[in-house]
Amino acid sequence: MTQIEGNSLKSGIVGFWGIVFFSVVAMAPGSIYLLASTTSLVYAGEAAPLTFIVGTVLMFFNVIAVYIYTTKVANAGGFYKFVEKATRNSTLARITAWIQFLGQMLPFVIGATVFAWLIDVSANVLFGIALPIYVPFLASSLTIVYLFLVTYFGVKVSVRLAIIVGIAQMVFVFIAGVYILLHSSYNTVQVFNIQKSSGGIYGFFVGTITGPVTAYIGYSSVVGFAEEAKFPKTTMKKAIVASLLITAVFETLIMYAITVGTSPSNISAIANTYAPALFLTKQYMGIAFASIVLAVALVGEITSPLTFGSSAARVGFALSRDGFFPRSFSKIHKKFGTPYVSTIFVFIFSLVVSIITQAVLVSYYGVETGFFYSIIFWVVALTFMNLLYHAIVNETLPILMHRLKELNIVKHIIGPTIGTVISGVVFYYTFLGISSPLVYIVPIIIFWLALGIFLAVRKRGVKSPDLDPGNMDSSHVEK
Repeated sequence: MTQIEGNSLKSGIVGFWGIVFFSVVAMAPGSIYLLASTTSLVYAGEAAPLTFIVGTVLMFFNVIAVYIYTTKVANAGGFYKFVEKATRNSTLARITAWIQFLGQMLPFVIGATVFAWLIDVSANVLFGIALPIYVPFLASSLTIVYLFLVTYFGVKVSVRLAIIVGIAQMVFVFIAGVYILLHSSYNTVQVFNIQKSSGGIYGFFVGTITGPVTAYIGYSSVVGFAEEAKFPKTTMKKAIVASLLITAVFETLIMYAITVGTSPSNISAIANTYAPALFLTKQYMGIAFASIVLAVALVGEITSPLTFGSSAARVGFALSRDGFFPRSFSKIHKKFGTPYVSTIFVFIFSLVVSIITQAVLVSYYGVETGFFYSIIFWVVALTFMNLLYHAIVNETLPILMHRLKELNIVKHIIGPTIGTVISGVVFYYTFLGISSPLVYIVPIIIFWLALGIFLAVRKRGVKSPDLDPGNMDSSHVEK
């Protein structure tokens, strides 16, 4: 085996546009064509475009703390190292890491399940074909294998793939969306009226969680690449804001086009096809172009989790370097420069979780609905975990800025706290009306949090090397 054990990733190998497209591909602009538009229409109906406005506002309030922290900390541990830098409390930091670890592994599960579900749905919508039941299961497993291999072979391969796939998704989906928009007879501002939500307030917020918020949360997954970025102190913050702005404008426009592409009375019917954008593209532009956009969007969908999985592997690597995870997780591949043991763990975890979830829910609800619920089930968990560690980062920022004597009440307390409050409101209404099978995610979330707290407390005697006064201003933690 060509690997070595080490504690540092190679620096300066990812530039500004590499980080931008890592972030863009994590937000999967093609997802608006496949999953995000479907879930928003299913739960929010005619008000689906408004969910993307709310999602954008939430993300920009949450980006404040991330933007500032990236100028202070450049570490593969990402968010949990932000918390550690601010609080100097390794226990709270590791609880944050545990939350972050699951939140960044789940996109492997979700991306693979989305691909499998769309293979089945697309065959039905475009060609009227019912695929054998083993096909979506096989497609899901092969997607996780693909993601694992790309992640394993190193960040340079991942960057090139992210740029190509990101640009291709935006070009083809944009063409389809604009064409529908220009040829539709149903353009209206009423889609930005929350009273048009077919599911009421509950449906609107579930649509927000499972649509734009799930799509946008990928923007910050790139913080784990800070050690490998060129000039991370300036590159990370600019790239994160640029990618979020690009994707928010793009996806809101496309969601609007999809919603007004049919009459308000027909929205429920096209949502129930589980492929509304595909259905409308076929209707407006023909089956040939719809098939091309579908193919590009599918490649984007299975590539989207790449950034998350790579970041999760780096969290495992950083936790190993801190003595919280086994030492083997900090091994770096000699040729590819990847934390390969941590990457293998992410692969195994994702494969097992996806197979179990899909098998259980398909046995109860059938293939299309079972795979759809498998997606939504883990989307709720993913979004909760993501917004939770964002909230922790938001509320620890004032501690850091006070210690640095740079505290600004509006920028460091009020702005980030608004993001935390909006996250709380969204989840309050989501869990208020949650039903089967989604309700079963609640005990799983509680179990994961309890386990993380238990492990962090048990390891409280193992101090992070970055908390050593002699290491606080190392190359990984910038003053």
